[in-house]
Amino acid sequence: MLFPQTLSRSLAQRVTSLDEPRSPIANMPSLPASVIEAAASALDRGETHYTDRPGIPEFRAWVAHHMRERYRVSVDPAEVTITCGSTEARFVCMTLLAAPGSSVLCPGDSSRIRGAAHLVGTSIVDAFRDDISLLYIRPDDYRETSIELLQRAEETDWWIVYDLSFAKTLAPFHPAQNPKLASRVVTINSLSESMAGWRLGWMAGSEMALRLRASKQAITICTTAVSQWAGLEWARTQL
Repeated sequence: MLFPQTLSRSLAQRVTSLDEPRSPIANMPSLPASVIEAAASALDRGETHYTDRPGIPEFRAWVAHHMRERYRVSVDPAEVTITCGSTEARFVCMTLLAAPGSSVLCPGDSSRIRGAAHLVGTSIVDAFRDDISLLYIRPDDYRETSIELLQRAEETDWWIVYDLSFAKTLAPFHPAQNPKLASRVVTINSLSESMAGWRLGWMAGSEMALRLRASKQAITICTTAVSQWAGLEWARTQL
């Protein structure tokens, strides 16, 4: 039997061997006045308490609308969870969807999931293996490679995380457009590039949406209310 102090030491050992944290985003643009006003208005209204745990309904509705308009993917607002940035979203997905001892298939840059994979105890690979439980892809990955892997995913039980945050290219497609995959696709995105420090991201979709939400709530309960109202204004006016 493992006692709590044993588990704590094990986690502490894994944390100390993590990569160095990323540098803050440089040259952040100033926020529009309307975003600052939305934050101030939220404070004036007393929005300093816990929100609905998955996030304010207005923000979740905007995410669902954005995915439908931008990517032609249908997601119910009930399948959206607002997170404390995309880092938390990735960690939650890795914790719940990547089976311990299995592999995460990442055909491109894996730097944003290395820490989570290390803590969860799974390995990251860039080619097909028999022990894969999760496919992690981004718009910046080579399109033909991603399409080939998604075709293979139709024949497997892989979970799929499509991470739109920090993407340098527009998403040429969305894996959840494929009805054979939609129930296993989780979309991650954030406002971290435009609103660094406000800690706003989200997870959307898949048949695991409610379990992902519960896992996020076990970590941080909910994302700061003022940040959500400010982020909603930024999203409505800038995206």
